[in-house]
Amino acid sequence: MPKTALPPTRTISPEEMEKQIARFKNLKPQSSYYAKDSGIPEEAYRSVAARTLYTLMAASQKAGPMSAHAAIQTGENLSVIIAECPPGDKPMLHAHFHTIEHFFCLTGRFLIRWGDQGQHETVLEPFDLIRVPQAVCRDFTNISDQTAFLLVLITGTSTDDYNDIGFAPEESKRFKAEFGEEVSAKLESIGFSFMK
Repeated sequence: MPKTALPPTRTISPEEMEKQIARFKNLKPQSSYYAKDSGIPEEAYRSVAARTLYTLMAASQKAGPMSAHAAIQTGENLSVIIAECPPGDKPMLHAHFHTIEHFFCLTGRFLIRWGDQGQHETVLEPFDLIRVPQAVCRDFTNISDQTAFLLVLITGTSTDDYNDIGFAPEESKRFKAEFGEEVSAKLESIGFSFMK
């Protein structure tokens, strides 16, 4: 079969290219937006997600709860997030039902747990990557003695796929007991779910 000709290359201006760059020094943690925009207390948001999440890239502002205020919006089905975690920091045990989450250890060491009760585990060292399939409960914990960074890549097939995060039943009960139904409802309004 003959090869088809490639289209011509194109040139973009430095200003156009700057829109394709996520400058880490300019990023704000996701929790700061939700505390301000939707009335979710920062401590409640930080208990469901890693303490500090920076969204470098997302399909759109509406591509799930981790996509608000992404530095780069692409229309493509990939979210790129950096989790900055002090020692012991972790999100709640959760599953993604339509997207696939990948964890790439940048610094430190991360304990990755999976299963409905987090009964299985492995450790990621710097530059290790794990791909967690759909509908598998998972979490990650910084087991280092200093702040560590984890690159999180989330892939889906459409923007609608990204509102697919459900917290494990025991975690859901604990969260509702600690923060109440009103805060839980606010988290559900931005794309999280609490499993029973």
